[in-house]
Amino acid sequence: MENIISLEQEISRLYGESSLPANALAVAEAVIEKLDKGEITVVSYENKSNWIVNEWVKKAILLYFRLRPIEKMPEGNFVDKVPLKELSLKTNRLVPYSSVRKGAYVAPKVVIMAPSFINIGAYVDEGAMVDSLVLVGSCARIGKNVHLGAGTVIGGVLEPPNSRPVIIEDNAFVGGNCGIYEGCLVEKNAVIAAGTIITASTPIIDLETKKEYFGHVPENAVVVPGARRRKGNNSSDEFLFQTPLIIKRRDPTIDAKLALEESLRSF
Repeated sequence: MENIISLEQEISRLYGESSLPANALAVAEAVIEKLDKGEITVVSYENKSNWIVNEWVKKAILLYFRLRPIEKMPEGNFVDKVPLKELSLKTNRLVPYSSVRKGAYVAPKVVIMAPSFINIGAYVDEGAMVDSLVLVGSCARIGKNVHLGAGTVIGGVLEPPNSRPVIIEDNAFVGGNCGIYEGCLVEKNAVIAAGTIITASTPIIDLETKKEYFGHVPENAVVVPGARRRKGNNSSDEFLFQTPLIIKRRDPTIDAKLALEESLRSF
């Protein structure tokens, strides 16, 4: 803990300097090593369902990009500033043509299908399934036993350093070809149907309570794509705006796929 506090202080000092000392890259790399092992995280969970952004960790990643040279990667004819992560043969499955950048934490029993990509600063917790053609953006947080369906994009963010990344809490199910961006929070046990796009400004309407949510999906919610009519400037013009709908609440004891199928059949 003392080592982490000293790293935080050093990164905070270095980040604001225009002329960096010779040891600056080594300090940034020490943070990346701890991110890689899951010893520190970009976001941490506090009481009352409150996620806190550890701003100094994102500053360390930005310094790392600033200071690292572009190098030829040993894996093939690629050049980059960030090497690829080495995963454990005993605890993970990484299918060929997928890649995970160093500085991303991948817990045991995570399956990553091909071709998928997990960016620096991301945290993928135990038992998660990352299906084919999935992008987990920089600093995104993926909880335990989360399913990310094929073709889904989980947006990343590095700047500004205090901006919250996308967070998908434990046991959530995200269907194929979804897009979740701009620091949105998907709370635990939620189910997102295939093709749903959610941003910080996307209204999510609960059909039962009529309440609108922005930037987060509540716990146990079952969400499907939807639309709402809006008048244009010309009174004769009418448009449909994307508006995901919460059609019910999921019983957490029921498998997410079954909960979604039952919801769609009864809707």
